[in-house]
This record gives sequence, structure tokens and C-alpha cells, in this order.
Amino acid sequence: MYRLLLVDDEKDICDNIKLLLDWSAYQITSILTASSYAEAVSKAMDFQPHIALVDIRLGDHWGYELAEHLHSIGLETVFCMISGYDDFEFVHRSMQAGAKDYLLKPISVKELRSFIERTIVRDLHGELPEQTALQQEIDPVLQVPYSQFSKITNKIILIVKSNYRSALTLTNIADIFNMSSKYIGRIFLKDTGMKFSEYLTSYRMIQARKLIENTQEKISVIANLVGYSQLNNFYVHFKSYYSISPSTLRNFGAASPLAPVPENVD
Repeated sequence: MYRLLLVDDEKDICDNIKLLLDWSAYQITSILTASSYAEAVSKAMDFQPHIALVDIRLGDHWGYELAEHLHSIGLETVFCMISGYDDFEFVHRSMQAGAKDYLLKPISVKELRSFIERTIVRDLHGELPEQTALQQEIDPVLQVPYSQFSKITNKIILIVKSNYRSALTLTNIADIFNMSSKYIGRIFLKDTGMKFSEYLTSYRMIQARKLIENTQEKISVIANLVGYSQLNNFYVHFKSYYSISPSTLRNFGAASPLAPVPENVD
């Protein structure tokens, strides 16, 4: 049902990715590979992939340039960049090009599965297999298993994971489900004990803290990357959530007074 394009100039990488998941479980029945920018463009135009995993560096081109080009000619492919470089500028450029995720090599099965599941639910409006890895994981905000939540709440959380960087609202999500925002809001509150807006803010704060502690990016850039167009609002929410300002946290460095971020945060 779904078509997947793998783009990497190392054939072994594409071959290995094919073995990482049971693709058929996600109704991904057709997989093509390309080893260059030109080959990827040619195949994508004919193949019309729903999902593409693209190496960040493709000879004289960049993976995010491929995403920009294919989007410009009308393809609605969902892109994920793969890279051996943990470079924040690459991440930023990829997201600007519309990529939904950025995975480091060697690719984690858990992270790849999470990207695929989010994409199927959020972008392709599909259904997940009965038993998914998501159900066995612990939610980073609530610290309880996803299996405790309803199907709708799990879908909402998947959408948050892939879209927290954008202007996301419960109304946007309700439109995807063709349901009332009040209805899904009540379900989410019942399942989690939190309003959707509170959960979204919490998830953004966890992501922001990871960026502050692990990169040298400016606080203003980090605020934008986690969904805040107004820096002041970001400072207020961060201070309220952690009882410490973003700048103070960065100055603490390794001596941070905060508890470690849970390892399972995507």
C-alpha cells in the first residue's frame, strides 16, 4: 500500500535498512533504492514514494536539497534525513526543508520504528499494527506505558512527537481525525490527567532542555526549534516548568541541578 524510497550512496546502508523492520507490518509493500541525487529524482518522479529516508550528503548535493526539489514539483513525500554527522546546522536545514526527522547512523531500530509510526498516523492517516513498539514504551512526560492510553490518545501523542516544532493545536489534530476537538480533548484529559496544551508544553520543554544541555545553539534558536515564535513566552514557560531559566541551566553545564532527561525521549 505504501511506497518507500531509500537514498544513500552506500548500497550497504540501503540494504541494511531493508532488514531493520518488518515493513509489511506497516503496509509498506514497495521499496526502491537510489545511490545519487539524480537517480533519486528520476525514481521519485515515477515511483511517487509516500516515505523517503535520505542520506544528508549525496555527492555534490545535500539530502535536504532533494527534499526541497521534490516538494517543489508537487510530491507529498514524507522525508527523514539519515546522517553520520551530529551537526545541529544539518538538523536545522533539514527541518527547514520539510523533513520530519533526522536519524543518526547507525540507525536505531527504535527511532526508525517511531518515525515510521508517526508518519503513518500523522501524515498518511493510516493505522498501526495491533501490537507496536510504541505500546511498550514509556511516555517521557507522564512516565507511564503508552499501553495505558486509548488509541486516540496514542495517536495524539504520535502527532505531538512529529509536529511539536510547529504551531500545533488540538483543533489541527481534530481536523485530521474528523472529530470534535472538545471530544478528543476530553479523551486525552481522561487518559493522561493533563490538558493537551499542558502536555504539548511539557514535551517541548523536555526537548528544549536536551538542546540546551547538548548543543551550543543560541537560546533564541532553540526556542524557535521547539515551536516558540516569541522568545519571551519560551522563557516564561521554561522557568515555570523547571524553576530555572534556560540561560542559568546552560551555565550550570554538567553540574545541572535537574534530574536527567529520560533516555526514551525521541
